[in-house]
Amino acid sequence: MPTTVRGGTRVARQRFDDVQLELIEAVVTVLKEPGGGLMSEGARRLWRQMIDEALEGLPQDTYPAPHLEFLSLVHACAGRHGGMAVLARVTGLVAPALGGQLQPLLDEWRAHETFEGRNWRFLREALQPRLPELAALVAESTSGRHVLPQYCATPWQAFVYLAGLNSPVGGLPPAMDLLERLAVSPLLASSVGELRAWNDHFADRWGLDKGDDGLRSLRGELQSAHRAARVPVAVAAHGAYDGTADTGPADGRQEDEAEPPLIRLYIRVARDRAPQPSSRRRIPRPPRYHVAACVKYADSPALQRQPEAEPKGPVTGDELPASVAQLLANMTVMWHNRAENVALEFFLPLELLTEAVEFWDRDPTRGFENPLLSTYRVSVHSLDRIQRREFHRAWRSRWTQWRKNEAQRKEPGSNPEDGRRVVHECASEPALAIHHHLTRLDAAVGSDNDVVGMLLCEPPWDQGELGMQEVSLALDLGVPVLMYQRDGAATPAWRTAMREALAEEGLAALPRRTQQWKTDAAAGRLFAHDPATVRAMGMIWDDPEHLLDGGPSAPATFVGGTD
Repeated sequence: MPTTVRGGTRVARQRFDDVQLELIEAVVTVLKEPGGGLMSEGARRLWRQMIDEALEGLPQDTYPAPHLEFLSLVHACAGRHGGMAVLARVTGLVAPALGGQLQPLLDEWRAHETFEGRNWRFLREALQPRLPELAALVAESTSGRHVLPQYCATPWQAFVYLAGLNSPVGGLPPAMDLLERLAVSPLLASSVGELRAWNDHFADRWGLDKGDDGLRSLRGELQSAHRAARVPVAVAAHGAYDGTADTGPADGRQEDEAEPPLIRLYIRVARDRAPQPSSRRRIPRPPRYHVAACVKYADSPALQRQPEAEPKGPVTGDELPASVAQLLANMTVMWHNRAENVALEFFLPLELLTEAVEFWDRDPTRGFENPLLSTYRVSVHSLDRIQRREFHRAWRSRWTQWRKNEAQRKEPGSNPEDGRRVVHECASEPALAIHHHLTRLDAAVGSDNDVVGMLLCEPPWDQGELGMQEVSLALDLGVPVLMYQRDGAATPAWRTAMREALAEEGLAALPRRTQQWKTDAAAGRLFAHDPATVRAMGMIWDDPEHLLDGGPSAPATFVGGTD
């Protein structure tokens, strides 16, 4: 920690992060409230004297304005262990009207110290709705040892309050226990992914995921209880995340428990192969596509075709968004008596992989953007990969190897940073011919079975172009996950965003993270990356266990690719 010399004494100089600076500012704002009790000089003198007695060595500088005096003292207390608690306690004695307002901020300060190293912006937003059962959930999370304080009105305030309590021996911290209970609340259904991703991260860091009192055990018990009570455990509609990023299957499902109820709508878009009508002028018509769909419900093992909801004939590429919107409108009528959330899984031919399907409008007649990702979890699969069985062995091999590596990485004594390269970043040199680049790519990825993802140089636009050839090579080598910039060659901004998404939570959590980013970009929320860069994130996510396995209920039996 940097130091400075003042009066012959070496004093530590604290560096605060953004969250701490925001809290310091909020505390100062509370202290400056007119009529709060600290704006008179006499009250501030007593307040300062009591704090100086409790914390020795604080700076004794004087300032002409109360704001600067408050800021100086709060900043100094924040740099001392326990200093903010002393500040809040003394303020409550000298100015009781302000003490209650400082307590939630003190809880946030402690929670930030406990759960360090992870951005909690999304979690804080998710925990703002008020729940009538919040007091009961806090009691359950603490085994009745604590009650919800009166100043805690939201799940967020309850979470940061519990973050300051001790954990039971061998058990989960009360704050993490509360998040698991909140995750099965219907009023927080759209935030399940963020709540569980938070807990997965810290359970992994602190070794609290396994065992009778671990995270997995509690999550399984809560889900079983809600299924028994016939209360659907909702999954986040956008960026849903149903399991542990590092230990569960990569589509977010738990290894040893059933996925929470979810309607899966599989949408196949296949090229119309009918011959063109003869014409003397031989004017080529634009490609046409057949749209078909089937549904899989959590309470039924069978795939269910819904031909009455499908378009009656082939449509052009320009007509596809409207056709899918009509398909969904027809399907929602059939789902009027169901409460589950819906996942849309598109199977697209190679020439349509650059379509931003998640940004297609649910109702194009509304006159404003209303993208699918606002309501649905959206994923894209390669129709060609599933239909061509010669691709399946290499595809299964890489996926199995990845699952094996992830399991080994979680074993006691293993090195979590074992150096395996999971994602290969393609980078072509301007002076290098395409065939030389592809030769190098084939050698690099083909000889490394640990690679399950590729960042492509270009999107798969046209046959013969670099992007399409990279995709074709990836299908041949069995690489399950492909990422590309839809609107052109990969830019530095896009590569930086993809690297950050991968580094934050790993490849397994990438679908949830990127869809959350796209949802934020569509909503106009503050974002660390350019919205256009985020919208351009294209991804093929092909999980062979989900798409090929399951006998008659496997999606491949509908899409094609099995006998």
